[in-house]
Amino acid sequence: MEKKSDDAAILLKLTCEKKLKGVREIEAKIVLPLDHDEIMGLAQKLEGEGKLRILSFSPLFAVSRESVDFLGRKILHYLSEFHKKNPKEKGVTLDRLKKRFDAPTKVLFLALKALVHEKRLKQDGRVFLLADFERQLPPREERLLRQLEEICFGGDLHTVCLNDIQERFHVIPQKLQSMLDILIERKKVVRSTDDFFIHARWLDEIIGKVRGLGKKELTVADFKAMTGLSRKYAIPLLELLDEMGVTRRTGPGREIL
Repeated sequence: MEKKSDDAAILLKLTCEKKLKGVREIEAKIVLPLDHDEIMGLAQKLEGEGKLRILSFSPLFAVSRESVDFLGRKILHYLSEFHKKNPKEKGVTLDRLKKRFDAPTKVLFLALKALVHEKRLKQDGRVFLLADFERQLPPREERLLRQLEEICFGGDLHTVCLNDIQERFHVIPQKLQSMLDILIERKKVVRSTDDFFIHARWLDEIIGKVRGLGKKELTVADFKAMTGLSRKYAIPLLELLDEMGVTRRTGPGREIL
């Protein structure tokens, strides 16, 4: 038992010395004359104690928890400085993070995943940003955002498509798309796969009404009557509810989940 404890300490020391590069099985065997199963047993014991993380089992590739935490702190600091210098940009791309930090891709992914899980980072596709970051815009653009939000919430439909919005504003499509992306980031509106924009508060009300119907099935006609939407808007919204797991399509109607 004492020998195994000594071997585990040696493996952990080697892993810590390798820092972000991690230790690979071939390197561990130079120091520890053990077979694959014996080295894996040591690594799994150390992982269970929260001292290292296994990134590959065959062959073994592991990194110390200390190194992952160190990388996480470096990422948080880097993003904090980036947001200060670039308040209008959403965040940092994964490719940029790969170039910035000299770490194996698996180790970088592990650190980013841990930060997202801890809700210290947010991920939007291949872009990462601090969890509490919100893009800051000049006053004129903030006024435009408020107008866009009012369009998505106001009127009889409460839901509009990109063409509808473009008819009301004289801005290039790329700029308009950027503004809508910010509203989505701020959880003010929700975008469907058909490029319809629905105000988040109104969508919450609809979800509450659907779940409060007291039945398991929902027809398109029932949904149109409940929301006051035409078929043009009702179908994309129903499809969005399917994506969100509120409903599930069953033939011509929906099952309320």
